[in-house]
Amino acid sequence: MVALVVVLGVVLVILARGSRDPLTSPTTEDHWHSAYTIYNCGQQMPLFQSQVDPDGIHSHGDSLIHIHPYNSSATGEDARLGVFLDTMDASIGVDGIFADNGEFAPILAEDGCDGEPGVIKVARWHLTLNADPELIEVYEDDFDDIRLLEDGEGFSFALVAVGDDPPPPAQAAVGSLIGVGAEIEWQGPAPLTTTTLDPLSDETGGDAPADVEESDGSDG
Repeated sequence: MVALVVVLGVVLVILARGSRDPLTSPTTEDHWHSAYTIYNCGQQMPLFQSQVDPDGIHSHGDSLIHIHPYNSSATGEDARLGVFLDTMDASIGVDGIFADNGEFAPILAEDGCDGEPGVIKVARWHLTLNADPELIEVYEDDFDDIRLLEDGEGFSFALVAVGDDPPPPAQAAVGSLIGVGAEIEWQGPAPLTTTTLDPLSDETGGDAPADVEESDGSDG
């Protein structure tokens, strides 16, 4: 009887975890995108590549993290950078940035930048149309635990000199966000407006305006 109770308890816990659909976004109903760029001492590097997508957080090699969870294991607080990296067969740690594909050479912290000691960092950016990206937070460890918080975010994964922050995502990556319709706040000067003038009144019967004297053709 005790064994049966234990087994039933385990089964119920598994079922509860498998069926939960947290209210915290992203849910299985959301479809978000975040821009990302990989840097090696300021130089853009090839993007992560993968053909698998077990949880709905992935990339198509288009500088975007596509976030539309298929199941509860990648929703809410579980929608984290580690899910994306696992899908892309990549990893980011204090020792370097790695990916298991032919085009990506490891980026090693021990190599430094321009003869100076280097460090691996991940930066979160708030992206705004017609304004410079705003640096929100810089992480130096526990990269897998970084949460994906909203549609239209930006991330940069970088080896930088100690004391420096990663550059913002590349303009091409931000352009890709716009192309997929991600929700990016507009900030900048108000768009130009045009004013349509009313047509001239026909009160004068089509003749010259009443306050303009018609010429009689003389020079005087």
